[in-house]
Amino acid sequence: MRLLNFVVDNIVLTFMALVGLYSLFVMNRRERQQIEAKKLIKKAEKSGLNEPLSLHPEIDPGLCAGCGSCTTVCPEGDILKLVNHKAVLVSPTKCVGHGECERACPFDAIKLVFGTKTRGMEIPRLNANYETNVSGLYIAGELGGMGLIRNAIKQGILATSDAIKKLPSEKLTMT
Repeated sequence: MRLLNFVVDNIVLTFMALVGLYSLFVMNRRERQQIEAKKLIKKAEKSGLNEPLSLHPEIDPGLCAGCGSCTTVCPEGDILKLVNHKAVLVSPTKCVGHGECERACPFDAIKLVFGTKTRGMEIPRLNANYETNVSGLYIAGELGGMGLIRNAIKQGILATSDAIKKLPSEKLTMT
């Protein structure tokens, strides 16, 4: 019985030591990633590339839980990183507005926006069917602020399949 207790105690201690070592490894890796993120932010500020140029993610720190899902899905790479367990833009001018980060966020903490607090941007307002604030005028792609062909095609398909089908036939003319 004593031998069994000794073996069980050693197994538990070994397991706890392994969990502790793994925790230290994870914390060290996160600390290194955070240091790298802060370097990227300083580099962007120093070179004047800290203002997003077009469509970009805006993170609500009150909703961000720091899970990091947004940082791993961006096809452009180092645009979002975790700093103090919150997602932040580290290379905002590299963002092209894919929106993968917004879709990946399980806490709805990311919204794609145009312009910034220091640099506004006038763009047409679009409804869910890509109709502008001018009734009957639909836009997709760059005019809507999304320079990606894939997004333009997707928006065009949605506009034609939903909104235009609902229009009376006399408003639809071929040119």
